[in-house]
Amino acid sequence: MTIKLLKRLRKMRQLDTVRFIQNACAPMVLQVAFFDNGQLRKQLIRTREGGVMTCRHLGEAYALCRSAGVHHAELVQIVSHDEACAGNIPTATGPVMSLTF
Repeated sequence: MTIKLLKRLRKMRQLDTVRFIQNACAPMVLQVAFFDNGQLRKQLIRTREGGVMTCRHLGEAYALCRSAGVHHAELVQIVSHDEACAGNIPTATGPVMSLTF
């Protein structure tokens, strides 16, 4: 999934949601949920080289989405817990936060 494809999905009204996923101190990634042949699919935004695109802060994520004409997203914050008191799966800190920009 590239920014160019995100723009095309928005224009074709196949875009469901964009999520900014922040995992503790790691860079933020953008996940796009869209409809493909009637099925909901999710993919991360990638660079032209194929690597996962990361953002250091919300301002960068906003700018990427605005460049594709997207003005709504969800923020998901994941907190890594101490290995002694948590399982293998990280959990979100609370409900997903809706953003409009």
